[in-house]
Amino acid sequence: GGPVVVAEEPVIAAAPAPSDYDWTGFYVGLSAISGTFSDDGGLTSDGTDGFGVQAGYLRDFGRFVVGGELAYVSGDYDAFPDNDWTSTRLKLIGGLGAGRVLPYGFVGLSNYDISGTSEFSDTITIYGLGAKLAVTPKIAVGLEYLVEDKSNFANTGFDMESSEIALRVDYRF
Repeated sequence: GGPVVVAEEPVIAAAPAPSDYDWTGFYVGLSAISGTFSDDGGLTSDGTDGFGVQAGYLRDFGRFVVGGELAYVSGDYDAFPDNDWTSTRLKLIGGLGAGRVLPYGFVGLSNYDISGTSEFSDTITIYGLGAKLAVTPKIAVGLEYLVEDKSNFANTGFDMESSEIALRVDYRF
């Protein structure tokens, strides 16, 4: 009896675990919004809040999630009670599929209308960041930061910027 040669076991790299959540599908939801409305230089600034509804579609490609969303939001200004605003938004969304969490960014366009004592309307560029958390297979909650930005809003010479935080709840189909 000579020495016993023990064969080495091959090292096998662990494959990344598949995501435990698939974001693919349609959704509808509600949002509560709080933010500020100001001129770009900050001379005029006002608080604003409102509510919205959204509908969209996401496609999960494993690591990346892309989709689109249409939203309608309505609100009022704290210092200008005779004026209200509405915004119809179309967004292109891109995010990182991280299981039940979906951090994302977006860009898009908004038709922003001011009504009441003052009447103005214009198409505005929007952009922002957000994150969704799937609390059940059908329900996701989220937080979103959105900026609407337009130079010479409605040909008034006013450089408008609106920024807001939205708490969102979506139902997935």
